[in-house]
Parts: sequence; C-alpha cells; structure tokens
Amino acid sequence: MHQKEGVGMTESTKETNTESALRKAFIKLVAAKSFRKMTVRDIATTAHVSRGTFYLHYVDKYAMLDAYEDQLVTGISQIFDTYVKTSWKAGSRVEDNVFYHMFVYLNRHKQMVQTLYRIPESDVMRKMSAFITAEVARETVASVSSPDGKGIPLDYAQAILVQNVSGIITQWFQKAQPESPREIFAIFMNSRTLSPVDLTLLVQDNNQ
Repeated sequence: MHQKEGVGMTESTKETNTESALRKAFIKLVAAKSFRKMTVRDIATTAHVSRGTFYLHYVDKYAMLDAYEDQLVTGISQIFDTYVKTSWKAGSRVEDNVFYHMFVYLNRHKQMVQTLYRIPESDVMRKMSAFITAEVARETVASVSSPDGKGIPLDYAQAILVQNVSGIITQWFQKAQPESPREIFAIFMNSRTLSPVDLTLLVQDNNQ
C-alpha cells in the first residue's frame, strides 16, 4: 500500500515538474521568438522534454495558450467566489475588496500575465473582461454613477467600470516597474471618483 502511494506521489511530482518546465519554456520563448514563430519542438527542447511528453499535456501551442488564459481567469473567478461582498464605500478596509485581491493575484502571476499581453493571438483580455462584466452585472454598482443618480444608466455604469478595470490592468503590466497591488488598487479606487473631464484636465496639465 505504501509503495503504491509512493509511486503515485513520484508520478504526481514528475507531472508537476514537467508542467512547470513547459510553462517556463513558454514564457521564455514568447519573449525571445514571439508566439507566432515558436514551435512545439522549440517548447519541448527548451523545457528539456520530448515532443511526445509535450503532446501528453497539450494538443499544440494554441491549446497551451488557451489553457494558460483559462487558468488565469479561473484564478480570478475563485477570488470573486471568496470575496463576494465588494465594498465601494470610502473608508472600507482594502483587504475586504475583491478587486484588491484580484490585483494581488495578477501580480503573483505577473510573468504569465505580461507574456499573454505580448501575444497578439491571445484572447486573455476578452476573457477577463467577459468574466468581470458578468460579475459586475451581479453586483449593485449604483455608486459608480453620478452622486445624484442622474445621467448614467446602470448598464453604462457597469460598462464604464469594466473598461476602467481592463484599462488599468493593461497599463499596469506594460510598465517596466509596475506598482504594487496596494498602489494599483488605490489608483483604481481613485479613478472611480474622477469624471472624464477631471481625467482630461489631469492629462492636459501633465502634458504642459
């Protein structure tokens, strides 16, 4: 009995190590050659595995890309399941906000996020936006409308929030030295209090 368990653990460890090697190879090759130019042979060689081993994990490099995108979105989904009560009020604890934990998660997987953003064929932003849109639709987001409740219907308020999140994530990971999760969360929260006019004036002032 113990021998079988030991064998199982060995196989499990080997599987984990192989997947880790494939992931590192994927990230390295996207930076060095681009996703379009890299081949399954390149991935297997860089990961120090056979092509047969690669095919035990993925059908091709596109399936690999799709799997990494879905893993990222699944991780975000688990965060939204854990932190279901999103507080939008000033003075609330940062640690209670689901978006803060989303930024922490994305920062933890920064290498993969930045890699996926470099790939024109990647669908990760659409998948993330679709998920966040669905989650936002389930929440009461009247607080992102104007204080008097005029001018912005709920569906437009939801769209603005999703675009705000997506834009900030994109800008964040394009930087050579991205802010910390707490800093980018503060920027996100502050951005929600500014109107388009405020943002336009801010940009104009900095360009002068």
